[in-house]
Amino acid sequence: MTMTRPLFSGHETFACKSHWMKRGYEFVLEGHNFNDDEAVVHLGVGKNMVASINFG
Repeated sequence: MTMTRPLFSGHETFACKSHWMKRGYEFVLEGHNFNDDEAVVHLGVGKNMVASINFG
């Protein structure tokens, strides 16, 4: 049996905000991708925050 270590990084330096998760969920439902250049515009946050939302 392989044990996986918990992952505590990958969210950049931002604490995850509850409305970010909602935005991210709706973003994906609309067929968008976090890797798209337009993700910053659609989500209304900076590129590091896009990475945080994607991680969440």
